[in-house]
Amino acid sequence: MFETFKFVKKFAIVTLVISMAAMPALATNGMNMIGFGARMSAMGGVGQGFSGDANLMFANPAVLAGFDGQQFAGGVGLLMPKVNFTNDYNDVEGESQMFPLPNVAWANGLGDNPWAFGFGVSTVGGMGATYKDVNHPIFVDYYDNQMEHGYIGQEYHSQIAMMRFTPSVAYNVSDNFRLGLGLQIAYSTLQMAMPYSMDPLAMQGDTGMGRTFGDLFSAAPNPDPMIGGLGYDEVTAYADMKDGATATGYGANFGFQYDLNDNITFGFSYTSQTDLTYEGDASMDMNSQFGNAYERMIMGWMNNGFSQAAAIDSVNMQLVGMGMDMSLGMADTYDAEIAFAWPQQIGFGAAVELSENFTIGLDVGWINWSATMEAFEMTFSGGTNENINTMMGTPDGNIELEMPLNWDDQIVIGFGAEYWLNDSFAFRGGFNYASNPVPENTLIAIFPAVVESHVTLGLGYWLNPAFGVDLGYEYVLGNDPAVKNSIIANEYNDSVSELSENVLHLTLVYNF
Repeated sequence: MFETFKFVKKFAIVTLVISMAAMPALATNGMNMIGFGARMSAMGGVGQGFSGDANLMFANPAVLAGFDGQQFAGGVGLLMPKVNFTNDYNDVEGESQMFPLPNVAWANGLGDNPWAFGFGVSTVGGMGATYKDVNHPIFVDYYDNQMEHGYIGQEYHSQIAMMRFTPSVAYNVSDNFRLGLGLQIAYSTLQMAMPYSMDPLAMQGDTGMGRTFGDLFSAAPNPDPMIGGLGYDEVTAYADMKDGATATGYGANFGFQYDLNDNITFGFSYTSQTDLTYEGDASMDMNSQFGNAYERMIMGWMNNGFSQAAAIDSVNMQLVGMGMDMSLGMADTYDAEIAFAWPQQIGFGAAVELSENFTIGLDVGWINWSATMEAFEMTFSGGTNENINTMMGTPDGNIELEMPLNWDDQIVIGFGAEYWLNDSFAFRGGFNYASNPVPENTLIAIFPAVVESHVTLGLGYWLNPAFGVDLGYEYVLGNDPAVKNSIIANEYNDSVSELSENVLHLTLVYNF
């Protein structure tokens, strides 16, 4: 027993280190992978009613009660997404990337004892994309005449990734009814870099002229530049969290399996919501936005009959009166905190053994994205740039921002089949469908979780009763929803974000 405990401890440490070093970046049912390990993924994500694979405990811990010995199942997937973004300024393809998706599981049945236990580390999912040299109307390089400009390409990048360490226990209530319970210890990383736009009225600092900076930026121009505005319906900063923020969280899952007869098994599972608070460093750069506003202010004075030199002098005096120090620039660094959560979900399914060597399965799931993907809530604290603090009306340097998401819940339907040609070879196939959860008006290039349909194939080979290899492949059909009117930023109006994927899986299985 002591040797088993030492093995469990070493196994847990090794799998956590490996998995955290290889976090994924894109998923397929919203942010969730469709399955755990090669076998489940090759059958369209079906697993509630199946048995014999330790990886299935991540979907339904009651599976553990079906083991009468020990099994190790470890492997990796390789996700290869393809993304493209088109708007009025761009037709750009995302960087080609390959992301590892590790899953490692160990199951231990206790023979005649009705109890069983297991644990492992699973890739839950994530999302993200990387684009280089994306054009944005605020990020420009002005030429000498200040009327023409060239774009300064920006990087758009995101990566949200989620792993869970799941110690689990199961109990054979009777010959045909099994219960399981798992504790989930989650570790997640977040990276993000992109232009971030907001309502000008969020700038609540006092200009000293009886109005806020938000009023100044949002009001329509007027022949009198002292009372006119700059005519912005959004202001944009470049937000950078590429160094990454991390979060830990806790949850649980439980489930049961019930054998209706020798050929039909039903399964049910529930996974709780995991609350996460990411902490890391962030920077905010408003120099391009302020440069654009500076040009508009100068043009306002020039349109009022001032020479260019006199207009510049007038604008500089105006800014000094507002409490702005041009030598400080418009960039700062912050301690960032982002409130987030991974959603609760329910799974129900059945496996039907049509013959001794042919089994089919159907799973139906529900993912509660609407409860966790309502908005991206960000708090930036500790800012020391007095210009930004003055404009935002935040003398303590703390800024609270919110980006709407408004995701819909998903119903996931998976169908899969497994056929054993003989004692050594198994062929598998399936199909998985879940509607796109991302509303048209909150879809942005770096959160392209829009795919719906997955066609899956796989095979298994057992060299002997102790050692087997499973392979799986997912072809994820492309989806390219169009945005007409975005509530996030003007740059996403009349835009298209396209995503397709190929995913390979390899799992090695060893029975003790």
